[in-house]
Amino acid sequence: MADNQANDVVPVPQGGEAPAPAAPATAELVQQAFSSVAFPAPVVHTSPEGRTYVRMRTSLWVDGFETFKTDPIGGAGQTVQGTATPVSVTWNLGEGRLVCDDAGSRDGRTCQYTYKRSSAGRPGGAYSITATITWQLTWACDGAECDAASGTLPDQSMTSAPTPLVVGEIQTNTGS
Repeated sequence: MADNQANDVVPVPQGGEAPAPAAPATAELVQQAFSSVAFPAPVVHTSPEGRTYVRMRTSLWVDGFETFKTDPIGGAGQTVQGTATPVSVTWNLGEGRLVCDDAGSRDGRTCQYTYKRSSAGRPGGAYSITATITWQLTWACDGAECDAASGTLPDQSMTSAPTPLVVGEIQTNTGS
């Protein structure tokens, strides 16, 4: 006799109501909230702009170093909202790396670098610099069906487009 278990049919009750859909897990709502976020790519600025010199302080800053919140997402007795808070900018400066705890500024008070070597021997005669903003991701849940009231996710980062920076040398003539 053949085994017919694969062909067994489970009867569906007639006339009963369909069970209510399960409330989404808080983690699912958190994932949905952050999945729609487009993290802004930083825009690199230097002062002096586009060209600097060996042993001269170069101020560094970025646009896009902003805290933002996701749209609230709700479902079945809970509402989740995420927050992305910038925590640092990692600069790849061609001859070295630098981490700044803020966006930097034109005056260089909080983020600056002094080049040690000219970029003359580099492709195109310039260093290709980038800035990477890192955001800390947190979320909060409000409602009776929340699995947890709040939490954190792994950090998220976004890197700028490469920006050329020419680093020259100033020669002095002290002849007699």
